[in-house]
Amino acid sequence: MLSRAEGGIHTFTIHRPARRNSLTPALARRLAGAVDAVAERNDGRAIVLRGAGGHFSAGLDLRWLQSLGAIPAVADLQHGLSDFQSAVLAVARCPLPVVAVVEGTAAGFGLDLALACDLRIASSDARLTSAFARMGLVPDGGSTFTLPRLTGLGQALRLLLAGDTLDAEGARSIGLVDEVVEPGDLDARLGVLLEGVAAAAPMSVRAIKRLVRGAELGALEQAMAAEGAAQLQALQSEEFRRRLAAFATRTARPEGP
Repeated sequence: MLSRAEGGIHTFTIHRPARRNSLTPALARRLAGAVDAVAERNDGRAIVLRGAGGHFSAGLDLRWLQSLGAIPAVADLQHGLSDFQSAVLAVARCPLPVVAVVEGTAAGFGLDLALACDLRIASSDARLTSAFARMGLVPDGGSTFTLPRLTGLGQALRLLLAGDTLDAEGARSIGLVDEVVEPGDLDARLGVLLEGVAAAAPMSVRAIKRLVRGAELGALEQAMAAEGAAQLQALQSEEFRRRLAAFATRTARPEGP
């Protein structure tokens, strides 16, 4: 992960471009620690979360799951799940506004992470999908709670159950992202947004985030606890192992001419 601080704006970039910035437990925990550290210093204005190489994040790195063996130990799964969820909770608890810059792929836990942020600005090339059900899994980063609050129940269930992939304008039309910008204009538009946040009184910004989002924090934590329990069951299921094996076969095939 890359980090940069300038003028009170802290930017964290998930940097695994060869894997479309898919996340491992260690990387998720590192991101959580970085966000928590900024919050504790109490000297920032905003946090920006983005990915390297033209993608936000493809979510969980399934190769990490494969590395645990055919039948992973429950303790290993629990520890990994806790690490992943720590990143979402750090974003939700952070007193500073957190802006997700969504480019390319935002899938699975990558989508959950973007949804946990306070604002989402997307490149016109962004593609967003839940993808959990297609792998025989369930969301574990809070999207069963955050998604219906943004889109309404019907749209949320369609995304979670049918696994639709939305382009950036489709995502904006149902409230998944707040703004869509052409790739070449993305950084400039992000700069305008951050200038507005930085110009506001820090005490006011923090109070407004607390007033708007504070009441939902406990409910989010409860939802994630329930998601975690369901996900542990799913990760140990024969259905998931079958789908993971099919995924491994697909990714191992050599590319055609």
